[in-house]
Amino acid sequence: MAERRQRARINVRIKFSYEMLEPKERPQPRRNAVTKDISSRGFLFENESEIPLGARLRANLSLPGSPPHPIEVNAEVVRVERLQELPKFDIGVMFVDLPADIEEEIKQRIERMDILRLLKESAGHKASDIHLTCGSPAMLRIHGKIRPLKPETQPLSAGEIEQMVYSILSRTQRQKFEQAKDLDFVYSLGTDLRFRVSVYQQRGNAEVVFRIIPSQIKSRQELGLPDLIEELCRLTDGIIVIAGTTGSGKTTTIASMIDIINRTRGGVVLSLEKPIEYVHKNIKGIIKQREVGMDVPSFASGLTASLRQDPDIIVVGEVIDADTIETALNAAETGHLVITSIHAADTLQVLDRVISLFSVEQQAFISNRLSHCLRAIITQALLPHKNGIERILATEVCIANYAVKKTVHDRNLMQLNSIIQSSAQLGMRLMQSSIDKIFEQGLITGETYEIYSKKK
Repeated sequence: MAERRQRARINVRIKFSYEMLEPKERPQPRRNAVTKDISSRGFLFENESEIPLGARLRANLSLPGSPPHPIEVNAEVVRVERLQELPKFDIGVMFVDLPADIEEEIKQRIERMDILRLLKESAGHKASDIHLTCGSPAMLRIHGKIRPLKPETQPLSAGEIEQMVYSILSRTQRQKFEQAKDLDFVYSLGTDLRFRVSVYQQRGNAEVVFRIIPSQIKSRQELGLPDLIEELCRLTDGIIVIAGTTGSGKTTTIASMIDIINRTRGGVVLSLEKPIEYVHKNIKGIIKQREVGMDVPSFASGLTASLRQDPDIIVVGEVIDADTIETALNAAETGHLVITSIHAADTLQVLDRVISLFSVEQQAFISNRLSHCLRAIITQALLPHKNGIERILATEVCIANYAVKKTVHDRNLMQLNSIIQSSAQLGMRLMQSSIDKIFEQGLITGETYEIYSKKK
């Protein structure tokens, strides 16, 4: 129908009630229903019984917003379609004799809930993250700083955010979220615009964070990673850990490493991710990407299964428990290169967290195994650039030479910083050294240096 092409419809589930006005063959009770999509000129809903074309009805729409506003409209049925999978009908209606002020109010309220338009607009601002939080307008993280998409916009209500979130969830995803109160997945708008989505509940209300996934995998040089990364990608066994706090680019670094392996040495790379963000195409190697929660129940179970699937390199999106670490050690000990990430601010914290996941009785054994398998730990942080637009990468580099391995084996971790500091000729450096160099190059401000520096 022409109206659908002229006015954009958005997929939101708005509750309404309706009564039949025509035909008046016999009295019918007022019914309750939910829209499947809506525009300022009409809406589509699912109904258990067929309604004839041309029938007139009066509907009371409960439009979310601040304040909530019920709107009464008259409408005419212009589309009737039987659903194949269900004994139901899709009913499309067009508003009739709609006053201009009511049409404008409907238009404004549903445009605020148009999540697709909001995502495209946010991506145009070069945002890395989009936050939809009750009581605030849509907020963007741009080069590390939070700011509103449109400062003059009214805060989003709980009802509006719920509509926006549910409009992009499948029925299965809605059920999972309502049970677990948390849901992570990837959402795509075409091939060039993808988002990692985290839906959660706060004070009883649904909220969401979108992280924009770059369409292109950046090279080591573009990311500012040390040359050593390419050497690490040529290893055939052991464990490489990419560490950093949330939002420090760990996933991007690992994607770049997979790309280096894929373009240079080939082999079979099996990547366990939650969710899958960067999508790799086979070049010299075979890249198998499995999503935890969809393709495998957990990182640990996926790791165990991967050993029977002929991989050369195994990528574990994140180590979060003792089972995953132990299975990763098994993989490294049987001749596989394992690349993984962990939330930690420096090398010492990485090893301390890994070892402390095990019982006191197990820690000596795990430290011994880890000392044999560990190849390198790269810890990273993203600092705001002096130009106020970009961010720049600082890295701590620890190569597992004899001294590092002995320190891990003996669990004498407090010596690690001294070893790293005295091994610059091997390419090692502390995070502080990296930050010092960036500051000396004039790439960050003195204020940024003070914030991120560990010097007293």
